[in-house]
Amino acid sequence: MDYDDAWPFRLGAGAGPGAPALQPLPESAPPQTPAKWPPRLTDYPLQEPYSPIKDLGAEEFRAKHPTWDGRGVTIALLDGNLDLLLPEFQTAYALDGKPIPKIADFLNVTDPRDDAEINPQWVDMKATVTSRGGKIKFGGKTFRAPRSGSFRVGLFSERRFNMDSNAAYIDQDVDRDGNPKGDDGLFGVVWDEKTNDVWVDTNRNLDFTDEKAMTDYIVRSDVGVFGKDDPSTPVRESIGFTVQTDRKNNFVSINVGVYQHATIIMGSVVGNREPKGRLQGVAPGARIVSMYYGVSNAHGLIEGLIAAFKHPLVDLVVLEQSVAIASISYLLSDGTHPISVIAQRLIDRYQKLLFVPGDNSPAFAFVAEDGLAPGAVSVGGYQSKESYRVNWGFMPENDDNLHWGALSHGPSGAGALKPDLLAPTGQMSTDPGYRMGESRKGLYKLPPGYSVDGGTSTATPMAAGATALVVSAAKQSGVRYDAAKLKAAITGSARHIARLAAHEQGNGLIQVGAAYELLQKLQAVSLLSIESRGPVKTKLSPLLRTPNEGVGLYEREGWTAGQTGERTITLTRRSGPSEPMSFRLTWQGEEGVFSSPNSVELPLDTPVSLPVKITARKEGAHSATLSIDHPSIPGHVHRVLAAIVVPHRLTAEDGYSIKAEVVPPTPSDVGVFVDVPPDTAALRFGVSAPGFYPTLIGPDRDGFYPCPFDLQGQTPARCAFANPQPGVWEINVASSAMRNFDPEAPDPFKPTPVTVTATAASVGLAVAPAPVALGADRSQPLTLTLENRLGKVAAAAASVDLGSAIRSRATMRQGEQHMYEIVVPKGTTSLLARVQPPKDSRADLDLYVLDCTEPEKPPEAPAGELEKGKKSPMRPPPLCAPAVKSAGVGAGAEAEVSSPKAGRWVIVVDAFSAPDGPVEYEYFDFFSHPGFGAIAAADLPEERPPATRWQARANAWAARLPQSPRHLAARIVATSKDVTKLSGRFGQGDKELIPLGAAEVWFEVPPPAAAAR
Repeated sequence: MDYDDAWPFRLGAGAGPGAPALQPLPESAPPQTPAKWPPRLTDYPLQEPYSPIKDLGAEEFRAKHPTWDGRGVTIALLDGNLDLLLPEFQTAYALDGKPIPKIADFLNVTDPRDDAEINPQWVDMKATVTSRGGKIKFGGKTFRAPRSGSFRVGLFSERRFNMDSNAAYIDQDVDRDGNPKGDDGLFGVVWDEKTNDVWVDTNRNLDFTDEKAMTDYIVRSDVGVFGKDDPSTPVRESIGFTVQTDRKNNFVSINVGVYQHATIIMGSVVGNREPKGRLQGVAPGARIVSMYYGVSNAHGLIEGLIAAFKHPLVDLVVLEQSVAIASISYLLSDGTHPISVIAQRLIDRYQKLLFVPGDNSPAFAFVAEDGLAPGAVSVGGYQSKESYRVNWGFMPENDDNLHWGALSHGPSGAGALKPDLLAPTGQMSTDPGYRMGESRKGLYKLPPGYSVDGGTSTATPMAAGATALVVSAAKQSGVRYDAAKLKAAITGSARHIARLAAHEQGNGLIQVGAAYELLQKLQAVSLLSIESRGPVKTKLSPLLRTPNEGVGLYEREGWTAGQTGERTITLTRRSGPSEPMSFRLTWQGEEGVFSSPNSVELPLDTPVSLPVKITARKEGAHSATLSIDHPSIPGHVHRVLAAIVVPHRLTAEDGYSIKAEVVPPTPSDVGVFVDVPPDTAALRFGVSAPGFYPTLIGPDRDGFYPCPFDLQGQTPARCAFANPQPGVWEINVASSAMRNFDPEAPDPFKPTPVTVTATAASVGLAVAPAPVALGADRSQPLTLTLENRLGKVAAAAASVDLGSAIRSRATMRQGEQHMYEIVVPKGTTSLLARVQPPKDSRADLDLYVLDCTEPEKPPEAPAGELEKGKKSPMRPPPLCAPAVKSAGVGAGAEAEVSSPKAGRWVIVVDAFSAPDGPVEYEYFDFFSHPGFGAIAAADLPEERPPATRWQARANAWAARLPQSPRHLAARIVATSKDVTKLSGRFGQGDKELIPLGAAEVWFEVPPPAAAAR
């Protein structure tokens, strides 16, 4: 793409011919509507940036108090280290107005003893050298020493940035020289421990005398540069860095500012036009402590949290978590994960507020665990109509909207009111200057250094930036605060958005001016503490700390449309006067679903039951917030979320199928919930029209399955999911209307209805004769009897390969794990494992299938690559990584891998729960392979209504027998060409037929005489 018309204006240089005059707009200026829209391939969103100041309720606040701009406040960002060379990240202000560096500190908070191997920033400096004749030698290189004396020495390698999860996008090229032929990617590093000076051979001329001495950034704000910028090109051919010394372990960290995510999310928050920037954030006076906590490891994140809270300069902490650490793996989502527990302890000890992204997944009750500490602030995403117009070329129907990529929906797994609040996202921001700027086809292209941000990743620091304005005002005005009062101020003053559900917005959209006013009022009072307990009914609620009980009222299972009922919320006041206090009760949210008395009297430390009446009028998710207020306390004393799900029922009367017409708000989503019956082999789901994408979410949160959809908007999305566990599943539907800019789109865009369908499918299958005798190079006719047990489907028995199987019995106790190994030959078509305790057992056994095969060798580099520096291969995935698992609530477990790689596989049986003592179970594994033979089935697919029975003939032929103790077996299945899934761990592979039913055949080896006949 040609960037020539945009690049001279990058980084605020504005010196190129024809550069527009940049007139700083007052922060309070309302958005200006341009004469022409939409713009075409210009940097319009940068020339006319949309500021969320108005959305934050800070317009008048900033106009009246220009110095309440975040000055005197420092935000710790736990993420990657951002691009510290960008002009927007140069200047902040002290409380007295003095300009100071925007970056207050720049750290790698990982431990080199644990993480040096995977974090290339760490340089091992255990070796020592002494300069002789002004020279030092190390690693086969001779360097000119920076001065006489002894040094620690090491080599920093840009080739170690070879992990997809760790800045692989810089192409192992820190100095941006293109890795020419002969380039080994190594930079010499020397360290004088006496003075704590570090020199880095950034230009690799083997001479440290032309490099500046650097030390830890916090000492004197030293910044080094790899590469040399070419002003004749649009991008910046250089990357900034700082150094960090670890005397205890003899390591130096080269903290390169390369991380795109951290850079994108902070520009709109703390960016400053002064002196040469083009973009103004909402809190331009605030500072940043940039903290890199490693690559998706829990210990790095926890150590980072501790370092951020202990840091003497930090006022507010933003955690950009890796959801793989806690949120994906810890399904309870109840705020008791070690990260949540530690976060709360840090908040209590250091009285600093923690902000965490709620989630970006369009799903009910899918808020991230990391933000569920009671004192933390979990943030969802908001975007106004005007922001969508300017930055996305899209005009939604409503002024107030959720941000399409930040659909963070509560409640938590324990029923907590989450997210705590919403904050703006999706506006103009920064981007690493060494990358081409962002573009949207047909809409705009931006110069390097700028992009449009998005997601809760931006909403979260935006909430922290808004809070920084409040803290800045408090510091300048002498208003006292602690973490609890600060959170009470920003949540208690948030703006409720009537069209959004309580579980979508939490307390509402953060409002700066109102929050500061409330914080001032809270100075004169002591906050009251009220504990709430309510019923929770989900697939996982029996596993909560108190089974089936949480901090709110949340029932996903058990409701039917038209049903009414009553539940009890228990309230206990833990602070305040010894005499009883009377509190006013009000509901905010969906009307007519939840009701209760208008007041409650709470003695001190005495539980009081509050009856809540519930009317489940129709299918869907229903939520409202109960506010508990007292005239002596400004804002709310306590708030409780009440949420229920009323699913569609897949019943025999309806042919185990449903149709639901919904109107997905655009931009946003809507959930259609279905109660999947037991023994369902596949759940088929889809939408009636193109332009919508459905996502299936399991009842225990252990499953988020986007249905691939036609990007061109020509074909309606239809998918199926294999072996869904019984319970309430969500089919989440969203419009794809704004994914691509459409100049012909209506203005405003009107949401359109769509019909969502779901059908449960299952086919019973039996084989005769039983048992079946079959020897090598022999055949046996079979009769198959099939029955459609659920919804209508065009099914038939399928031909299959024979295979090798083994059965065994074992006993295990709770907490134990048993391992079974299988060596899978090349050409294997399926690998299946199953574990089953007795039917009357209360044990819960889980099963994990680990791929322990050797990683595939990467292809040879093309000849042209030899002319460049020798780059490192991408780091291979770990050995013995989980391929599939079956870890739902229930006694047995079964998991299957299609077309497994040849080699070693390991099956792990985990006794998650065995409350009655040791449990005996049957273990079975089976892999099919054409080398053992096949079963040919003669059956034609026909539309089979529910309860239809039919027979088919088949013939089994064995080519050879497995080696003992394994046994010849087969797994005969019924399939339908209409019921398929995509292969691959993330659904990125080919279509596969889903078995709708199966019968296992255990072949007996005939006696020799019979075999001879």
